[in-house]
Amino acid sequence: MMALQAGAVAGPVLPAPRRPSTGRCPADDAGGDVVVCGRSSESYRLRPIPDRSSPLTLPTARTEIPGVGTLSAEVEQGGVGGFPSNRAMIRLKIPLGARCRN
Repeated sequence: MMALQAGAVAGPVLPAPRRPSTGRCPADDAGGDVVVCGRSSESYRLRPIPDRSSPLTLPTARTEIPGVGTLSAEVEQGGVGGFPSNRAMIRLKIPLGARCRN
């Protein structure tokens, strides 16, 4: 049994131990101060995701009709008897009581 335990074991080669890096930490010859050197973990830290949740808005489909008013195309959603109703509307807005612009 002792001879089996003393035999060579097949397996991966262990990596060489790391040598301490020199030149990264300033040499402290002052005496009793303890200097701790290391890498910053900020390079591995995840940054906050910017807020890009602004709603996508389309430009308004509107035109002026000289002397009449404003013509626009719009969409809306309303409830009819508890069910949603999607609508596409074309609206003509005529100002009342105002003089016509020519």
